[in-house]
Amino acid sequence: MEKQLSKEQVSIISYFLIRSCFMGLAMEMLVQIAKQDSIFGLFLGALLGIIPFLLYQYLMNYNPNFSIIELNIHAFGKKLGKFINLLLIAFVFVLGTIVFWNLIIFIASQYLYQTPTLFIAIMFIIPIFYLLIRRLKGIARVSLILIIFSLILYFISIFGLTGQVHWYNFRPLFTTPISSILNSSFHYFAYCTLILFLITIIPKNQIAERSKKNWKTSWKIGYFLIHLFTFSALFFTIAVFGIKMTLIYQYPEFHILKRVSIIGVLERIESTLAFRWIFDFFISITFCLYFVTEGLKRTFQIQKEKVFMAIEIIVCIMITFASTMIFKNNTEGFHFLTNYFPIFLVFFFLVIPSMTYFKLLTMKKKKTFSNE
Repeated sequence: MEKQLSKEQVSIISYFLIRSCFMGLAMEMLVQIAKQDSIFGLFLGALLGIIPFLLYQYLMNYNPNFSIIELNIHAFGKKLGKFINLLLIAFVFVLGTIVFWNLIIFIASQYLYQTPTLFIAIMFIIPIFYLLIRRLKGIARVSLILIIFSLILYFISIFGLTGQVHWYNFRPLFTTPISSILNSSFHYFAYCTLILFLITIIPKNQIAERSKKNWKTSWKIGYFLIHLFTFSALFFTIAVFGIKMTLIYQYPEFHILKRVSIIGVLERIESTLAFRWIFDFFISITFCLYFVTEGLKRTFQIQKEKVFMAIEIIVCIMITFASTMIFKNNTEGFHFLTNYFPIFLVFFFLVIPSMTYFKLLTMKKKKTFSNE
């Protein structure tokens, strides 16, 4: 099989996945629940995320030729394994729809005020579909290009905001109950660490040979660096705006960019700097659809290219319409995503992989015992 990814590209895709669920989702929940103490919730959530992170690494290492799809069939048998796979695929489609909805709301509220949401969805699904049919290699290459632009925009933002940091905006700390900090850490854990389960759709044998030896170390380093990026976004938003203004705005991460000023020359460039969030959404949606289509292909052993292309087209059409209809309004959406969706994330991205892990462990012990 052709090697399609390097170890760095695995971390880059992980970056976009986590960032897409942080902006507009996890960050708003953190500040709403724990106020200025949300920085502690973020740290705790990232630490808790080490557990599923190691679990995903084990699953990817179990058999280099297997993705999570083949692992489930291997662990639970064809019938139950396929059923579990279909549940996972359906849920990832819902996740992709929510990320797409978040992108549409962001574009509609900050850029295209009077443009129909369906038109915005169609405008984005066309390049997403093109990248999807380029498969994993195409997604990895575009991710590598976009991460360069994303980092440039990130450092411009940091440089322009550093002089406006006010430490008193974090005082007083520990004013919220411990239960609120734990609750915020749970939301961050659910949205910004469990999302890495999607990487398990990539069999280890698709990672270049030269990258296999150190890919786990590289991914671990990438994991902590990504959370430093999310922490910096939360830190600068509260440090510059203060918690009261942060709570007022929808997408405070965007509005904070209005404060960026570089030597008094570059000002009011928030629309350009915010392109990095569009990059996050774009890659994340594409990878969710890759998981869905690749999952269906591997579950049902689809070999014909025409059939597979038809599946990709149908999935893209479905998510285009679903993303514009999934929630009636922002209030309803935020209520569902805050109170219910994290539980689904834990079930599908932690409980089910844990079941697979224990089943594989049991099979391995039985095989060892029988050999003895």
